[in-house]
Amino acid sequence: MIMESPEATAAPDAPDPPMAWRRAFECGRLDRLDLWKRFADRHQLIAQHAAALAGTEIAAFVLEPSGLSVTLANGLSFTLDPTALREAPNVIIAQGGYETFEKALILRLARGARTVFDIGANIGWHSLHIAQQEPKARVYAFEPVPTTHARLRSNLARNDAGARVTAIADGLSDREGVFDMFVPATSGSPAASLNELHPAEGSHRTPCRFTTLDDFVRAQGVETLDLLKCDVEGAELRVLAGGKTTLARFRPALIIELLRKWAAAFGYHPNDVIDLLGGLGYVCYGVGDHALTPISRVTEDTRETNYLFLLPERHPPVDVLLAGL
Repeated sequence: MIMESPEATAAPDAPDPPMAWRRAFECGRLDRLDLWKRFADRHQLIAQHAAALAGTEIAAFVLEPSGLSVTLANGLSFTLDPTALREAPNVIIAQGGYETFEKALILRLARGARTVFDIGANIGWHSLHIAQQEPKARVYAFEPVPTTHARLRSNLARNDAGARVTAIADGLSDREGVFDMFVPATSGSPAASLNELHPAEGSHRTPCRFTTLDDFVRAQGVETLDLLKCDVEGAELRVLAGGKTTLARFRPALIIELLRKWAAAFGYHPNDVIDLLGGLGYVCYGVGDHALTPISRVTEDTRETNYLFLLPERHPPVDVLLAGL
């Protein structure tokens, strides 16, 4: 017997149609065979992900009562938010990989590190990979957006990494205060910025706490800093300006995302970062496709958006860094 469809009582885009089907069955509005068929159709859609995972670093796509997660071939586990299109797990499923060379380079730079700062840590992708490779290192993961920070902490807990990775709820800038972050509706938390960079998407504004790199290091008594990764959607110069003393004191290797269009929204050019760090003796390299290219100036023809800054007298030559990557 075919009874009344639950679609009449639940909108087509309802967030939990499977539960609506179950409630309809329990209320006698949907027969058992139809219930089973509806769930079977949904299971087949989920099963189609298997082909997309083949050949990627994702070993398992996990459906949990609390939501979705992925487990990587190296054993790390991350929650998955299907609405955050630019988060690493989603990009891997869609495209087959996520910044593979950049991750390998960061891990190479992290070898033997005692202290690493991951500024703009998001869900902990790089922090957890570093902590897994370097169990004796202390990683500070800075993520000020409250909802994203909660997911960062969740990922640290599910990987039992809380003793090695310290989640910091403050962002870093050139001054202390509470400032609004804009989290775009489609691109999600990886695109969160102190400026509205994605007006076409619409963004959720959320107040976040900020301090400076120098003040944080002083307050926490940080004694070493070997590697600093900074990806804060345009506010990179502010982070560096607030940490000049720290950079001069510890002279870490730096890997920084710099996009001309995002920098322009903050009133500067990537060359301003090159000049600031050049004054401390740093040499800039563009991070390309399995290549590191010396860059003295960023121009309209520059394709790279990630940059490595090294001190020739302190850090390995690029050919040594590239060996084996």
